[in-house]
Amino acid sequence: MDIIFGYVNFWTFPLIKILKYLRFNVYYLFIDFDKKKKKNKLAKKLEINNILPVPFELEKKISSNASFSLCESDPNEVAYNKNETLVSDKILSKYCSLFSVDKIKKLRILVQDIIFFQQIRVSGKLDVWSAIHPKRKILYVSFKFKCFYNLGNNKNIFKIIIPLDVFNFFIKIIKKNTKVKQETSTQNHKNINDFMNKKVAFIPHKGISYGEKESKLYEKSLYYSADKNSNFSKNDILHLDYSNYPQPKENICWLSFESITFSKYTVYLKTILFSIRKIYLIRSWSTFLVWIFFIHQYNKYLIYFYKIKKFKNLKLAILDYEILCPKTLVLALQNNNVHTAATQERFIHTFYTSYANLIVDTYFTISEFSAKLIKKSKYHDIKNIIAAGSYRNNLFSDFKNYIPNEIADAKKKGKKIIVLLGYPSANNWFESYTSLQCSWLSQISFLEDAIKLAKSFDNSFLIIKYKSEKCPIRSNPYFKNILKKISECENLILASDYKQSFYAYKLCNNADLVIAKHTSIGDECLIQGIPTLFYEYTHNMKGLQSDAFNYSPSKIMCYDFDELLENSKSLLFNKESNLKSEIIKLKQTIYYVSDTKDIKKNIIAKLENMIIEKK
Repeated sequence: MDIIFGYVNFWTFPLIKILKYLRFNVYYLFIDFDKKKKKNKLAKKLEINNILPVPFELEKKISSNASFSLCESDPNEVAYNKNETLVSDKILSKYCSLFSVDKIKKLRILVQDIIFFQQIRVSGKLDVWSAIHPKRKILYVSFKFKCFYNLGNNKNIFKIIIPLDVFNFFIKIIKKNTKVKQETSTQNHKNINDFMNKKVAFIPHKGISYGEKESKLYEKSLYYSADKNSNFSKNDILHLDYSNYPQPKENICWLSFESITFSKYTVYLKTILFSIRKIYLIRSWSTFLVWIFFIHQYNKYLIYFYKIKKFKNLKLAILDYEILCPKTLVLALQNNNVHTAATQERFIHTFYTSYANLIVDTYFTISEFSAKLIKKSKYHDIKNIIAAGSYRNNLFSDFKNYIPNEIADAKKKGKKIIVLLGYPSANNWFESYTSLQCSWLSQISFLEDAIKLAKSFDNSFLIIKYKSEKCPIRSNPYFKNILKKISECENLILASDYKQSFYAYKLCNNADLVIAKHTSIGDECLIQGIPTLFYEYTHNMKGLQSDAFNYSPSKIMCYDFDELLENSKSLLFNKESNLKSEIIKLKQTIYYVSDTKDIKKNIIAKLENMIIEKK
């Protein structure tokens, strides 16, 4: 039997050690600390006692029948089916009045968030481990209430869940409501009054740039107008932050939801009344879980609702990274008569089922194909869908004459430029063990293939770009040997410039070929007509994101090095390559949109019209 602890800390260590002494196979998924120092200390202590994380990384082969797709794209709707099993439409309809919604679809999407979050974190990984070892009995142990939402019917997986964190949850609520910093409330009261007349709010997810502070991938400037008199001027638009992120240094209108006061008495009285009024809906264990879930969601919704109510003139709220914006916040905006709008960030989310679900009034999609597919989808609740195009693609024309220094000499010599876009790595060895896609061994495999490609193409120059400079590849001794091999390769380097915004776009704009572990920039390169291949395998798994695409299989997906090499040769040296024709076809079908001239300008113009219509 394998005993897998979901979350471990110092007080669970003695129990784990006893089970290990009794000769059980004991593993864990997560170390339950935020601070790096505590995580490393406990990981070392566990390792000394031969207690390791679930070693997905060390498996020779992970079956395609239960692979990474279970934890992300979910093509077989596993998580959505769990949702429908947990709560029926009839029960769901009884909660609609609480959120002032007239259809159950919005609440179904609300439930989906927790179901799939648990599938990404826990139940999907348990199913993968079960598929690898179908004859083993697996006992999952957790002390967190949320793990009750790890639903599943796998016959060889058993669960013991003792929700000790419930006590901590109530203690935190009591502390939060009895200890309030008065000076913070007074200070921000003035800010709220200053922002009260704003008509437009931008709801950012963790700041106004994407990436680390030291290594920005790009600035979130889509909704900023150059017109200083516009409601969309960067200095005039209200930034309402829900993630309690530090205010940027720029002189902008920034307000954290955390700092806005509200009547706690009203919210908690309504929450208690809701709990009592809906208690009759508890008819089984699953309906009890639904009741608990909606108590929590209703409380969050009410807090957002009363905070937003202070902004009497607010007409439009624009959601940054739409799929991550809290659904309770969106419902609170809509019920305050604030129009919500968002733009599709990632094309691949068009095909996702259980993840990337959306509630919004107006949605600007990347293509006409995605607009049609999303409009028919049961996974979204959207009133108005507009095929606007891929807004970041305008960046390619902005940088058409720019050649990054790292590739300038090679380009001048007429060498083929190949840009490899890598995934971020797990930060620690114990996180690497449990990662299906970002393990250290998968990174080694990716880098080894880059070296083999470099040696296969004499008149070429390859550059590997990661999302963040903090990727452990450069600093961790584990990667010392592979870095040495790269340094010995004359035509292969790791990108070192992480301070420039949009640097990945500048590299890709000069590329003869882009090879990407699936990322939105890969899709954007294809839209631009830049030859692109997707690296769809690791050292022990084939098919990472390709399961998500529900159109005919594409040869731009590479499932081993031989395919990668063959397809790279075809795109680089064969003028009559069928792959080039396929890329053109993709651009004319799934990526097609009629007007791509100035996507940003068109989106802002449509949003400005929405404000006029709201008057």
